Amino acid sequence: MAWTYSRRVKYYETDRMGVVHHSNYLRLLEDARMAWVEDNVIRYGELEKMGVIIPFVESYGKFLSFLHFDDSFTVTVRLIKHEQVKFTFAYEIHNDNTGDLCYKGTTTHYYAADGEYRPISLKRKFPDLYEKMMSLVEEE
Repeated sequence: MAWTYSRRVKYYETDRMGVVHHSNYLRLLEDARMAWVEDNVIRYGELEKMGVIIPFVESYGKFLSFLHFDDSFTVTVRLIKHEQVKFTFAYEIHNDNTGDLCYKGTTTHYYAADGEYRPISLKRKFPDLYEKMMSLVEEE
């Protein structure tokens, strides 16, 4: 089940050429990912209270078209891989005004003990949360 997050491009996210600066795409993905986690699993603040954080360890992305200031866009988020310690999301960003696919990519994260950044097994520490995440994995 593809999940979507939508909003408009903010002025500060654009560069001198009037397009969203490439560095801001990771922020757009983070906004969408955090909303996905909250909507499908748990509020991130609650996860942190449990002593779990999800650091970012890898990203891949391909820019295909442009987003400009005030464009409406949608990020499609899919959890495509989930293991005991790490997991990967796939994203597509579409310009709602033109229908263009602007960006396609992935990010990989791991479960860590808050404050220590050492990997933890979600399956061992929080089996119910692990099973919930496993139920949300989609094939590519």
